[in-house]
Amino acid sequence: MEREERQAIYQVSTLQALARGNYYGSTDMETLLLHGDTGLGTFHAVAGELIVIDGHAYRVLGDGSAVEAAQTDTTPFATVTWLRQQEPVLLKHQPSIEALKEIMTEHVRRLGINDVYIVRIDGHFRRVSARTELEQQEPYKPFAKVLETDERRFTFENIDGSLIGIYIPDYLSGVNTSGWHSHFISADRKKGGHVFDLDLEEGRVIFNKADRFILDMPHNKQFERGDLTAASQEEIKQIEQGK
Repeated sequence: MEREERQAIYQVSTLQALARGNYYGSTDMETLLLHGDTGLGTFHAVAGELIVIDGHAYRVLGDGSAVEAAQTDTTPFATVTWLRQQEPVLLKHQPSIEALKEIMTEHVRRLGINDVYIVRIDGHFRRVSARTELEQQEPYKPFAKVLETDERRFTFENIDGSLIGIYIPDYLSGVNTSGWHSHFISADRKKGGHVFDLDLEEGRVIFNKADRFILDMPHNKQFERGDLTAASQEEIKQIEQGK
């Protein structure tokens, strides 16, 4: 691909659509991986969290285990990019996700708060608190209701792995989660999930700034005719923070 394409963020659908229950997969993994080798999202019927790393897509099951997704598996919402390789920066102990976010946000402030960023942190984690969701059946309920009944949480301790994080500026809130949104996968690619909290002993960070944002809108009647403004900020925040 051309270099400028590799500096783009590619996204399937919007967070508003996901919040309102549009869980119909519109893009398969084979197609998604043509647009990036690093990212995150979910699967058709929100059947697990999606982590894209090193050009492979993984699904997190209800017990926190991860399996490689099939090329034919589809996503209703995902964000990926081509991670530009650069010299990693050493990151010392971060006792919480909030501490880590503050460090990364300071870097964003220096570079420009209105751009989109993606980071990859490889390291040793003393603890990772994460979640996934169970597959839904039609008629689909809003995501906030899914979290009330079908969210599954788990904690990993003393584990090597990678954190994939995406920063979205405030003016894109609703299109995606404003601020930081992070997923984790273990070094052996057997565990993972959407991250609530962590204790990072030490890691190495690759920090990319994107200069383009490509939105691929799904072609289904639920997206084309639904009220995508109906999702409240509280509902959108719940997708990031959980029940």
